[in-house]
Amino acid sequence: MGAPDADEWMVPIQTELEALITVKQALMMMDMEDVPPGVRLLDMALVLKVKLDKHRQLQKRKARVCVRGNKQEYGVDYFDTFAPCTQLSSVRLVIILALNLALKVYHMDVETAFLNSTLEEDLYVRLPRGLEYQGRTCAKLLKAVYGLKQAGKEWFETSDAFIMAYDVRMRRSDVEPCLYFIRDSDITVVILAYVDDYIVATDSRSWYDNFVTAFNSKYACKDLGVLDLVMGIGVRWGPGVAYLSQSGYISQMVDTYGLKGAKPASLPMSPGCSLAPSDGKDTTIPFRGLLGQLQWIARCTRPDIMAAVSALSRFCASYGP
Repeated sequence: MGAPDADEWMVPIQTELEALITVKQALMMMDMEDVPPGVRLLDMALVLKVKLDKHRQLQKRKARVCVRGNKQEYGVDYFDTFAPCTQLSSVRLVIILALNLALKVYHMDVETAFLNSTLEEDLYVRLPRGLEYQGRTCAKLLKAVYGLKQAGKEWFETSDAFIMAYDVRMRRSDVEPCLYFIRDSDITVVILAYVDDYIVATDSRSWYDNFVTAFNSKYACKDLGVLDLVMGIGVRWGPGVAYLSQSGYISQMVDTYGLKGAKPASLPMSPGCSLAPSDGKDTTIPFRGLLGQLQWIARCTRPDIMAAVSALSRFCASYGP
Protein backbone atom coordinates (compact mmCIF):
# COMPACT_ATOMS: atom_id res chain seq x y z
CA MET A 1 0.00 0.00 0.00
CA GLY A 2 1.59 3.23 -1.17
CA ALA A 3 -1.17 5.72 -0.33
CA PRO A 4 -0.34 8.63 2.02
CA ASP A 5 -2.70 7.23 4.67
CA ALA A 6 -1.48 3.61 4.33
CA ASP A 7 -0.38 3.40 7.96
CA GLU A 8 -3.85 4.37 9.16
CA TRP A 9 -5.32 1.40 7.29
CA MET A 10 -3.04 -1.23 8.82
CA VAL A 11 -4.92 -1.39 12.13
CA PRO A 12 -8.37 -1.98 10.50
CA ILE A 13 -6.83 -4.61 8.21
CA GLN A 14 -5.17 -6.54 11.04
CA THR A 15 -8.31 -6.23 13.18
CA GLU A 16 -10.43 -7.66 10.38
CA LEU A 17 -8.07 -10.58 9.75
CA GLU A 18 -7.83 -11.36 13.47
CA ALA A 19 -11.62 -11.26 13.78
CA LEU A 20 -12.05 -13.62 10.83
CA ILE A 21 -9.75 -16.22 12.34
CA THR A 22 -10.10 -16.01 16.13
CA VAL A 23 -13.38 -14.24 16.90
CA LYS A 24 -15.72 -15.29 14.10
CA GLN A 25 -13.79 -18.50 13.37
CA ALA A 26 -14.60 -18.07 9.69
CA LEU A 27 -11.17 -19.24 8.51
CA MET A 28 -9.26 -22.34 9.50
CA MET A 29 -5.66 -21.52 8.60
CA MET A 30 -3.51 -24.30 7.16
CA ASP A 31 -0.27 -24.90 5.34
CA MET A 32 -0.31 -25.28 1.58
CA GLU A 33 0.58 -28.98 1.80
CA ASP A 34 -2.48 -29.59 4.01
CA VAL A 35 -4.91 -28.42 1.31
CA PRO A 36 -6.64 -31.49 -0.21
CA PRO A 37 -5.12 -32.45 -3.58
CA GLY A 38 -7.04 -31.27 -6.62
CA VAL A 39 -8.82 -28.50 -4.70
CA ARG A 40 -8.90 -25.09 -6.39
CA LEU A 41 -8.01 -22.19 -4.11
CA LEU A 42 -10.21 -19.11 -4.34
CA ASP A 43 -8.34 -15.82 -4.09
CA MET A 44 -9.22 -13.27 -1.42
CA ALA A 45 -8.99 -9.50 -1.73
CA LEU A 46 -8.89 -6.44 0.52
CA VAL A 47 -11.76 -3.97 0.32
CA LEU A 48 -11.15 -0.67 2.11
CA LYS A 49 -13.97 1.75 2.80
CA VAL A 50 -14.26 5.06 4.61
CA LYS A 51 -17.53 5.15 6.54
CA LEU A 52 -19.15 8.57 6.84
CA ASP A 53 -21.79 9.87 9.26
CA LYS A 54 -24.97 11.68 8.25
CA HIS A 55 -22.96 14.90 7.84
CA ARG A 56 -20.56 13.11 5.45
CA GLN A 57 -17.71 13.36 7.96
CA LEU A 58 -15.22 10.55 8.62
CA GLN A 59 -16.71 8.10 11.10
CA LYS A 60 -14.28 5.20 10.80
CA ARG A 61 -12.07 3.26 8.42
CA LYS A 62 -13.42 -0.14 7.57
CA ALA A 63 -11.51 -3.07 6.06
CA ARG A 64 -12.95 -6.26 4.66
CA VAL A 65 -11.10 -9.41 3.68
CA CYS A 66 -13.37 -10.79 0.97
CA VAL A 67 -13.45 -13.76 -1.35
CA ARG A 68 -13.25 -13.01 -5.06
CA GLY A 69 -16.64 -14.51 -5.83
CA ASN A 70 -16.26 -13.88 -9.54
CA LYS A 71 -13.94 -16.90 -9.63
CA GLN A 72 -16.56 -19.27 -8.18
CA GLU A 73 -18.02 -21.97 -10.39
CA TYR A 74 -21.73 -22.81 -10.28
CA GLY A 75 -22.42 -26.35 -9.16
CA VAL A 76 -18.96 -26.63 -7.60
CA ASP A 77 -18.47 -23.64 -5.30
CA TYR A 78 -22.09 -22.55 -4.93
CA PHE A 79 -25.68 -23.40 -5.81
CA ASP A 80 -28.54 -21.11 -4.68
CA THR A 81 -27.72 -17.42 -4.24
CA PHE A 82 -31.02 -15.51 -4.01
CA ALA A 83 -31.59 -13.33 -0.94
CA PRO A 84 -34.39 -10.74 -0.77
CA CYS A 85 -33.44 -7.15 -0.02
CA THR A 86 -35.76 -4.43 1.23
CA GLN A 87 -36.68 -1.34 -0.76
CA LEU A 88 -36.72 2.35 0.04
CA SER A 89 -40.52 2.27 -0.13
CA SER A 90 -40.52 -0.21 2.76
CA VAL A 91 -38.42 2.17 4.87
CA ARG A 92 -40.96 4.91 4.22
CA LEU A 93 -43.77 2.50 5.12
CA VAL A 94 -42.22 1.71 8.51
CA ILE A 95 -41.77 5.41 9.26
CA ILE A 96 -45.39 6.15 8.28
CA LEU A 97 -46.67 3.26 10.41
CA ALA A 98 -44.61 4.48 13.34
CA LEU A 99 -46.04 7.98 13.06
CA ASN A 100 -49.63 6.76 12.76
CA LEU A 101 -49.36 4.17 15.55
CA ALA A 102 -47.22 6.34 17.85
CA LEU A 103 -44.31 3.90 17.78
CA LYS A 104 -40.71 4.65 18.66
CA VAL A 105 -38.27 3.73 15.87
CA TYR A 106 -34.91 2.24 16.83
CA HIS A 107 -31.91 1.17 14.81
CA MET A 108 -29.55 -1.76 15.35
CA ASP A 109 -26.60 -2.99 13.32
CA VAL A 110 -25.08 -6.48 13.22
CA GLU A 111 -21.29 -6.57 13.13
CA THR A 112 -19.78 -8.61 10.29
CA ALA A 113 -23.20 -10.15 9.72
CA PHE A 114 -22.31 -12.62 6.96
CA LEU A 115 -19.68 -14.25 9.16
CA ASN A 116 -22.43 -15.53 11.44
CA SER A 117 -23.67 -17.93 8.76
CA THR A 118 -22.24 -21.40 8.34
CA LEU A 119 -21.16 -22.56 4.91
CA GLU A 120 -22.53 -25.73 3.34
CA GLU A 121 -19.83 -26.13 0.67
CA ASP A 122 -16.18 -27.07 1.29
CA LEU A 123 -14.18 -24.11 0.01
CA TYR A 124 -10.50 -23.22 0.35
CA VAL A 125 -8.96 -19.79 -0.06
CA ARG A 126 -5.66 -17.93 -0.35
CA LEU A 127 -5.18 -14.74 1.71
CA PRO A 128 -4.71 -11.42 -0.15
CA ARG A 129 -1.20 -10.78 -1.38
CA GLY A 130 1.01 -9.45 1.40
CA LEU A 131 -1.13 -10.85 4.23
CA GLU A 132 -0.37 -13.90 6.33
CA TYR A 133 -1.30 -15.28 9.72
CA GLN A 134 1.38 -17.03 11.75
CA GLY A 135 3.26 -17.72 8.55
CA ARG A 136 0.27 -19.30 6.78
CA THR A 137 -1.53 -17.97 3.73
CA CYS A 138 -4.09 -20.72 2.96
CA ALA A 139 -7.33 -21.52 4.79
CA LYS A 140 -10.55 -23.47 4.71
CA LEU A 141 -13.74 -21.39 4.83
CA LEU A 142 -16.02 -22.21 7.74
CA LYS A 143 -18.41 -19.27 7.42
CA ALA A 144 -20.03 -17.35 4.58
CA VAL A 145 -17.27 -14.78 4.13
CA TYR A 146 -18.07 -11.55 2.29
CA GLY A 147 -17.68 -11.83 -1.47
CA LEU A 148 -19.08 -15.34 -1.79
CA LYS A 149 -22.03 -15.52 -4.14
CA GLN A 150 -24.08 -17.39 -1.54
CA ALA A 151 -23.12 -15.18 1.43
CA GLY A 152 -26.22 -12.96 1.26
CA LYS A 153 -28.55 -15.95 1.04
CA GLU A 154 -26.91 -17.70 4.00
CA TRP A 155 -27.17 -14.60 6.21
CA PHE A 156 -30.80 -13.91 5.28
CA GLU A 157 -31.78 -17.46 6.22
CA THR A 158 -29.85 -17.19 9.51
CA SER A 159 -31.39 -13.83 10.39
CA ASP A 160 -34.89 -14.89 9.33
CA ALA A 161 -34.74 -18.04 11.46
CA PHE A 162 -33.70 -16.07 14.55
CA ILE A 163 -36.36 -13.37 14.18
CA MET A 164 -39.19 -15.83 13.54
CA ALA A 165 -38.16 -18.02 16.48
CA TYR A 166 -37.65 -15.16 18.94
CA ASP A 167 -41.36 -14.48 19.54
CA VAL A 168 -44.17 -16.91 18.73
CA ARG A 169 -46.36 -13.96 17.75
CA MET A 170 -43.94 -12.84 15.04
CA ARG A 171 -45.23 -12.84 11.47
CA ARG A 172 -43.49 -12.20 8.16
CA SER A 173 -45.12 -10.03 5.51
CA ASP A 174 -46.49 -11.89 2.49
CA VAL A 175 -45.40 -9.12 0.10
CA GLU A 176 -42.17 -7.87 1.73
CA PRO A 177 -40.03 -10.80 2.96
CA CYS A 178 -37.77 -8.46 4.94
CA LEU A 179 -40.66 -7.05 6.99
CA TYR A 180 -41.73 -8.72 10.25
CA PHE A 181 -44.45 -7.65 12.66
CA ILE A 182 -46.36 -8.35 15.86
CA ARG A 183 -49.80 -6.85 16.26
CA ASP A 184 -51.25 -7.82 19.63
CA SER A 185 -53.57 -6.24 22.17
CA ASP A 186 -50.68 -5.16 24.39
CA ILE A 187 -47.83 -4.64 21.92
CA THR A 188 -47.01 -3.58 18.36
CA VAL A 189 -43.69 -4.35 16.72
CA VAL A 190 -42.52 -3.76 13.15
CA ILE A 191 -39.04 -4.95 12.08
CA LEU A 192 -37.46 -4.15 8.74
CA ALA A 193 -34.25 -6.03 7.91
CA TYR A 194 -31.86 -4.36 5.48
CA VAL A 195 -28.96 -6.84 5.17
CA ASP A 196 -27.18 -6.18 8.49
CA ASP A 197 -29.23 -3.14 9.55
CA TYR A 198 -32.50 -3.50 11.43
CA ILE A 199 -35.17 -0.86 11.88
CA VAL A 200 -37.40 -1.73 14.82
CA ALA A 201 -40.57 0.26 15.47
CA THR A 202 -42.40 -0.58 18.69
CA ASP A 203 -44.41 0.84 21.57
CA SER A 204 -42.54 -1.33 24.08
CA ARG A 205 -38.98 -0.30 24.94
CA SER A 206 -38.58 -3.37 27.13
CA TRP A 207 -39.41 -5.69 24.21
CA TYR A 208 -36.82 -3.92 22.06
CA ASP A 209 -34.15 -4.09 24.78
CA ASN A 210 -34.78 -7.81 25.28
CA PHE A 211 -34.68 -8.40 21.52
CA VAL A 212 -31.33 -6.60 21.17
CA THR A 213 -29.92 -8.51 24.15
CA ALA A 214 -31.01 -11.85 22.69
CA PHE A 215 -29.70 -10.95 19.25
CA ASN A 216 -26.40 -9.77 20.68
CA SER A 217 -25.97 -12.95 22.70
CA LYS A 218 -25.92 -14.93 19.47
CA TYR A 219 -24.69 -12.45 16.86
CA ALA A 220 -22.70 -9.39 17.95
CA CYS A 221 -24.75 -6.25 17.27
CA LYS A 222 -24.91 -2.58 18.21
CA ASP A 223 -27.91 -0.69 19.49
CA LEU A 224 -27.70 2.61 17.59
CA GLY A 225 -30.61 4.19 19.47
CA VAL A 226 -33.37 6.14 17.79
CA LEU A 227 -33.22 5.91 14.00
CA ASP A 228 -31.42 8.93 12.53
CA LEU A 229 -29.73 7.49 9.45
CA VAL A 230 -30.79 4.79 7.00
CA MET A 231 -29.55 4.09 3.46
CA GLY A 232 -27.51 7.30 3.74
CA ILE A 233 -30.68 9.31 4.43
CA GLY A 234 -30.86 11.41 7.58
CA VAL A 235 -34.02 11.10 9.67
CA ARG A 236 -35.13 13.84 12.08
CA TRP A 237 -38.15 13.31 14.29
CA GLY A 238 -40.71 15.86 15.41
CA PRO A 239 -44.14 15.69 17.06
CA GLY A 240 -46.13 13.47 14.69
CA VAL A 241 -43.72 14.06 11.79
CA ALA A 242 -40.45 12.76 10.38
CA TYR A 243 -38.10 14.72 8.13
CA LEU A 244 -35.92 12.90 5.60
CA SER A 245 -32.81 14.69 4.37
CA GLN A 246 -29.72 14.12 2.23
CA SER A 247 -28.06 17.43 3.00
CA GLY A 248 -24.65 15.88 3.61
CA TYR A 249 -24.78 13.90 0.36
CA ILE A 250 -25.88 16.96 -1.61
CA SER A 251 -23.15 19.13 -0.06
CA GLN A 252 -20.56 16.54 -1.05
CA MET A 253 -21.90 16.58 -4.63
CA VAL A 254 -21.66 20.37 -4.71
CA ASP A 255 -17.98 20.15 -3.73
CA THR A 256 -17.27 17.28 -6.14
CA TYR A 257 -18.66 19.08 -9.16
CA GLY A 258 -17.21 22.51 -8.28
CA LEU A 259 -20.53 24.26 -7.65
CA LYS A 260 -19.83 25.61 -4.18
CA GLY A 261 -19.98 29.21 -5.36
CA ALA A 262 -22.92 28.74 -7.74
CA LYS A 263 -26.00 30.94 -7.38
CA PRO A 264 -29.11 29.22 -6.00
CA ALA A 265 -32.14 28.78 -8.25
CA SER A 266 -35.77 28.92 -7.19
CA LEU A 267 -36.83 26.26 -9.73
CA PRO A 268 -35.05 23.05 -10.84
CA MET A 269 -35.70 23.95 -14.50
CA SER A 270 -36.89 27.15 -16.13
CA PRO A 271 -40.50 27.01 -17.41
CA GLY A 272 -40.60 26.46 -21.15
CA CYS A 273 -36.98 25.28 -21.23
CA SER A 274 -36.31 23.38 -24.45
CA LEU A 275 -33.48 20.82 -24.58
CA ALA A 276 -31.94 19.41 -27.74
CA PRO A 277 -29.36 16.65 -28.32
CA SER A 278 -25.74 17.75 -28.68
CA ASP A 279 -23.87 17.00 -31.89
CA GLY A 280 -21.40 14.88 -29.96
CA LYS A 281 -20.61 13.63 -26.49
CA ASP A 282 -18.29 15.71 -24.29
CA THR A 283 -16.43 13.11 -22.25
CA THR A 284 -14.92 15.81 -20.04
CA ILE A 285 -18.35 16.35 -18.48
CA PRO A 286 -19.27 13.64 -15.87
CA PHE A 287 -22.85 13.84 -17.05
CA ARG A 288 -23.97 10.25 -16.46
CA GLY A 289 -22.44 10.04 -12.98
CA LEU A 290 -24.04 13.32 -11.95
CA LEU A 291 -27.37 12.26 -13.42
CA GLY A 292 -27.31 8.97 -11.51
CA GLN A 293 -26.70 10.81 -8.24
CA LEU A 294 -29.50 13.27 -8.99
CA GLN A 295 -31.87 10.38 -9.72
CA TRP A 296 -31.08 8.85 -6.31
CA ILE A 297 -31.73 12.20 -4.57
CA ALA A 298 -34.97 12.70 -6.49
CA ARG A 299 -36.15 9.22 -5.56
CA CYS A 300 -35.26 9.52 -1.89
CA THR A 301 -35.92 13.02 -0.64
CA ARG A 302 -36.34 15.54 -3.46
CA PRO A 303 -39.27 14.60 -5.72
CA ASP A 304 -39.43 18.27 -6.75
CA ILE A 305 -36.43 17.79 -9.08
CA MET A 306 -37.72 14.58 -10.68
CA ALA A 307 -39.22 16.28 -13.76
CA ALA A 308 -35.97 18.10 -14.50
CA VAL A 309 -33.87 14.96 -13.97
CA SER A 310 -36.19 12.96 -16.23
CA ALA A 311 -35.83 15.58 -18.95
CA LEU A 312 -32.02 15.41 -18.74
CA SER A 313 -32.08 11.60 -18.78
CA ARG A 314 -33.10 11.61 -22.43
CA PHE A 315 -29.67 12.87 -23.44
CA CYS A 316 -27.29 10.31 -21.89
CA ALA A 317 -25.86 9.52 -25.34
CA SER A 318 -25.67 13.11 -26.66
CA TYR A 319 -24.70 15.71 -24.11
CA GLY A 320 -22.42 18.70 -24.22
CA PRO A 321 -22.20 22.42 -23.52
